[in-house]
Amino acid sequence: MNDKYYNIVQDKYAALIKSWYTQKWSWKMLHLLSWLFLLAGVTAIVGMTVMALQPPVPAGDAVWTMILGGVAMACPLFCFAYVTKTQAVRCVGKPYTAMRNPFLYSNRSGIQFGYHDCYDFKRANSMIVHQIAYANIHHVEMDRAQSLFTVVGRTERVEYEDVTTGRIAYEFTSGQFGDMASFSFFLALENEQEFFDDLKSYGVEIKYV
Repeated sequence: MNDKYYNIVQDKYAALIKSWYTQKWSWKMLHLLSWLFLLAGVTAIVGMTVMALQPPVPAGDAVWTMILGGVAMACPLFCFAYVTKTQAVRCVGKPYTAMRNPFLYSNRSGIQFGYHDCYDFKRANSMIVHQIAYANIHHVEMDRAQSLFTVVGRTERVEYEDVTTGRIAYEFTSGQFGDMASFSFFLALENEQEFFDDLKSYGVEIKYV
């Protein structure tokens, strides 16, 4: 088999990740908390506005002072709502929500899955690559319900500080892990069967769970 890149449908990939983490109880609780902060902020603004306009209406700038006071109380609550919502996605959805520009590649030796960590703000061209030789694959698992594909075996992890120059961050790079190490990703390929057929041609066992 020649070198081959499988086309990952980015919109589908993002949708699969969102579907996965939004089913988790921890995300639902944090998402609910963010809405409660938002509701509390709106209530503060509306409440102070209603109080300011209740007869007898205060004279001078007192009305605006009360309304601005409501806004001042609401601002931290809106910030808490935003932070809680974004952290729910980042923490509950990790590591998949950090994966940007994922790619899947195979050749005669094995397969590679790589991506840029979107939270790596200091290194715009960094890339994390998980790779494994066909001979080192114990088996692969395919979760049909989640479209989550897991490779089990003696995997390796390579982290590039700058993929454009091939410079490797050796402190974050690991050699072969144990026989039952793994890495996983959501399978959102234009032609998934082609990928499965390529694996089977090298005697890789696919377990459907």
